[in-house]
Amino acid sequence: MIMDRINTDELVRRRWIRGVVAFLSVLFAYVTQPAAGLGFQTADMQGRNIIENHFVSANVSEQRLVTLELDNVDLVESLRRLAHEARVGLSFESHLIPDKKVTVNFSAVPFYEALDKLLEDTSLRPTLASSRDVLVLKKDKEEIVKIVQQVTGTVTDSQTGQPLTGVNVAVQGTNIGTITDQNGEYSLEVPDAESVIVFSYVGYETQRVTVGDQQVIDVDLVQGAQTMDEVVVVGYGEMERRSLTGSISQVENDDLDQQPVMQPGDALAGRLAGVSITKARNTPGASPTIRVRGPSSISASNDPLIVIDGFPGGSFDNINMNDVESIEVLKDASAAAIYGSRGSGGVIMVTTKSGGAREGAKFSLSSYAGIQYPMIHGEENWVDGGQAYKETIEKYINREWIWEGGDPDIPMWGDERRPNNFRVNPVVAQGDNNWESILFEPSPIQNYQMSAQGGSENFTYYVSGTYQNEEGVMPTSWYKQYSLRTNLHADITDNVRVDFRINPRYSRQRNKGGSGINNQIKMPPFVEPKMNPETGKYYEASDYWSYRVSAAANPLNALYGSHFYNDSFKNMAEARLGVDLLDNLTYEVNLGTDVAYNTYDRFTEKTSSGRNQNTGSAGSWRNHSWLVENTLNYTTSLLGVHNITALAGATYQKSESRSENIYALTDTYQDEVIRTLNNATAAPYSGSSKTQWGLASYFGRVNYDFDDKYLLSASYRVDGSSRFGPKNRWGTFPSASIGWLVSEEAFMQEVDFINELKLRAGYGEVGNFGIGNFQYLGTISDAAYALNGERFVGRAQSNFGNEELRWETTKSMDVGLDVSMFDRRVSLMFDYYEKNTSDLLYAVSIPSISGFSSTLVNVGDIVNRGIELELNTTNIRGKDVSWQTAFNFSRNRNEVTSLRGDVEEVINLHSRGMGWILRKGEPMFSFYGHEMIGVHMDQASIDNNPSKAGAVPGTAMYKDTNGDGEITDEDREILGNFMPDFEWGMTNNVQWRNFDLSIHIQSKIGGYRYNLENLWYQGPTVSAFLKPTIEGQWWSPDDPGDGETPATSLAYLDYVSDTDYYLEPADYVAIRNINFGYELPSSIKNYLGVDNLRAYLSVQNAFMFTRSEFKAYNPEGYTTGAISGTGSLPGYNTGAEPLNRTVVLGVNLDF
Repeated sequence: MIMDRINTDELVRRRWIRGVVAFLSVLFAYVTQPAAGLGFQTADMQGRNIIENHFVSANVSEQRLVTLELDNVDLVESLRRLAHEARVGLSFESHLIPDKKVTVNFSAVPFYEALDKLLEDTSLRPTLASSRDVLVLKKDKEEIVKIVQQVTGTVTDSQTGQPLTGVNVAVQGTNIGTITDQNGEYSLEVPDAESVIVFSYVGYETQRVTVGDQQVIDVDLVQGAQTMDEVVVVGYGEMERRSLTGSISQVENDDLDQQPVMQPGDALAGRLAGVSITKARNTPGASPTIRVRGPSSISASNDPLIVIDGFPGGSFDNINMNDVESIEVLKDASAAAIYGSRGSGGVIMVTTKSGGAREGAKFSLSSYAGIQYPMIHGEENWVDGGQAYKETIEKYINREWIWEGGDPDIPMWGDERRPNNFRVNPVVAQGDNNWESILFEPSPIQNYQMSAQGGSENFTYYVSGTYQNEEGVMPTSWYKQYSLRTNLHADITDNVRVDFRINPRYSRQRNKGGSGINNQIKMPPFVEPKMNPETGKYYEASDYWSYRVSAAANPLNALYGSHFYNDSFKNMAEARLGVDLLDNLTYEVNLGTDVAYNTYDRFTEKTSSGRNQNTGSAGSWRNHSWLVENTLNYTTSLLGVHNITALAGATYQKSESRSENIYALTDTYQDEVIRTLNNATAAPYSGSSKTQWGLASYFGRVNYDFDDKYLLSASYRVDGSSRFGPKNRWGTFPSASIGWLVSEEAFMQEVDFINELKLRAGYGEVGNFGIGNFQYLGTISDAAYALNGERFVGRAQSNFGNEELRWETTKSMDVGLDVSMFDRRVSLMFDYYEKNTSDLLYAVSIPSISGFSSTLVNVGDIVNRGIELELNTTNIRGKDVSWQTAFNFSRNRNEVTSLRGDVEEVINLHSRGMGWILRKGEPMFSFYGHEMIGVHMDQASIDNNPSKAGAVPGTAMYKDTNGDGEITDEDREILGNFMPDFEWGMTNNVQWRNFDLSIHIQSKIGGYRYNLENLWYQGPTVSAFLKPTIEGQWWSPDDPGDGETPATSLAYLDYVSDTDYYLEPADYVAIRNINFGYELPSSIKNYLGVDNLRAYLSVQNAFMFTRSEFKAYNPEGYTTGAISGTGSLPGYNTGAEPLNRTVVLGVNLDF
């Protein structure tokens, strides 16, 4: 409870000193005797006696004579002046002070007489606080319980006139509250006529109404843009948006759970400025990659910390979107520093739904079911089987024959003058099977959730159960999930409350077998998708022609002969106890645990292997994490203008994990009926491991505002991690930020079109402990060796330790602007930030005489700079129609500013010639290679231009960057980067009567992908031809193509693949989601006896627009994973799966 408080400086100091001394003794007495109302004396010490006794015993009565003249002054202000004059601490709740004027003239009057005079004709009585230096004005007990009147009413939508169900209706400053029923009606008992009723509802502007003499209060809530009155979740608490000084983005779950996606992260794509979400792989159950304000580490984690209902270290795998209430992202260090060593990647706060006081339970059914359609190239983009395919194969092979000096006029088949590897068997013209269409097919997806919520004034609950099922668009792959969630809250007494949360989840998944999709859909069209009766498996390409074609297994053999299953059980549970030690001092302890248990079973049949050998493995991984948090929250207001909230806390978290992996020796299964490892011979390299880490932390934060205009926030955290050596185990992470509510200044009161305007700036430091455990130590691992012809396994040191390892530290600066305009129909947030990461952790080469090639050290710096914009507008706000738009824009610039010592660059070279470079002054992991400036059309072009040694006509013409007349490694240059130049997203919500339409668009502009995947579709090993990858190619002197597209051949791939030829722009604009719904009118809902019934059609990935130069499936796709060391290859793609266009029908039912 926030109270206006008046204290002198001396009294403030005395109170703090006494509070610290008395805290421990008070705590026990308070918890065991909550009814005693610790902090106030008993009721018989009221009125004049309590004041006289206090001042006499304090021997300071001579200092309490007051002289004060008041002429028609508000009672609140009169009390403040009296307290200031007498140098007495007073504490009172503003809404309890009557709205009356005071006219008095005191001359050397004892303080208690003056106070009695001011309190005449009021129900207020003074009591003495436990600190004995502050008087608390409270109402008589009889007045507190007295109900002045009962208020009823109806809450409706201002545009449609429809009643709103579930609106929160509460008396401001009290625990009195209710929610509206299915007709939008409510009934509420209020303490007095001065009571203010607050009406709040997600997606609508909050309204406050003073009761007065009204018995019926009907309210029309207005849908509006984001306002500064909204409550935002921050680290270890929540704040009003108007009080924020850090950079925080928020999205509420208005309709995110209606998007047909398995992972909550997918639903957030393009909805938050500065939060980049990439769907690099699209397999059932796959998680997206999330980056907040760019990557800032080479070897440590770049992932954000996910905090679920206060539990740090969670995962979106633990969350069902139907259970989510809101998601906040702490983007700058001034906001994230409260999480210290885990805040460098940003912090994502997830708040799940809770119950509320109501009559009876509210049941909700949310479900959808539909079909996923893979967004593939389509048969029209592949060279047809038959004669067209045969002629293309002949061109491909003849080109290589010409390079070898052969005569292209020699018949392609049946002539001994042409070597076998340059012949074409006529069998290749026999079939017309498009393997992309065979392997990718529409598949079902479904989601069902049932929840119940409700409670009383002292107990609330939310319980839900969810089932999800996603069939893969490739055969045999699927993902199923079953989850439960229970959130309970109970007020044990007026001062003690408990919360309990538990979220068990079980999932089972089958992964597709075989190699990447590039190897699977490249199957030539003459291969039939049928079983070969002679071999008992699907036809292979080699069954038709054994010499030139690939020996890879038929993908159907790989898919149906591979049995890869993953099972996962996770459970996150929390128990929280909160105790109000004083009216403004709260203690909380949170005990949490996160348990994960995963197993996998793999078996590959002989028919699935190109070598006709079976294999298998099995393993498990388990993790158990414990969390203990203790926090104290203090809130006070001094002289009515100095508002302070303070937080102090200590936490301890420990995690233990263990894994076992058992492998079968190849082809040792006695039969393929029993697929468990007891039917095979276990490999000697099977084994197990276990590890652990711990984190101890102490932190504090102070938020201060002066006169609701000038804001200050500061935090400090100390972390100790077991992942670092004793010399650098502890790290400190401070932050400070300021804000100025310009709109509260007197000179802004005439600016009518601005509702709120705030300027803010912040600085903070965060760390990164996302490295492996015990890496500061030299560890020992198994080592195999041979002795006298026998193989033995011993132990040897496996890496070089470094006791000097210390934290990566990110120092971040942010300046921002928040503004709400035009009757809150427009709100805007703008940020400029710069975050510098120093002491980068990554492996560097060391002398081989040490016995090791590299070790982990702290060297290098990276900076990310950028701007962000979030704009929310209410374009139309009428009775029958409304239209709202949410737009966001992000631009981030990443730069390596320092590497180790005098090193200017580090290059990671792929076997095909493309490099990824870390160079000072450039973005991390930029593409590094040769620029292609044309095609050598003939031998004369090679002879007359700088050329790569061994070049032949049709290969790429390289740029001679340094002008020395030769093509060498010195001519390589930076060709681009995998990161986009900027990102934007926009959501439009339109409502007309009972119909609603939402369209969400997401876009990334700039950035490249190294799509070596295209090579597999250009004909090597007699495979399928994708038209966009071969059109315009140089085929021969008589068929030179467009002069810009080189010949692509395995034989001369090195003369193309180290250029920017396979580097393709990854720009795209995607209509991520279209949601069209209809809600039944109230008359029908009342007839059916339901609170709400809405049906909708949702389309995910409705359209994707890319550059014509981009030929792969997914512009975000890559197959090498995220950044994880100097050997990373971000943006490298050899077969990322296509995205799915998902169409579902859904229903939301409340009853």
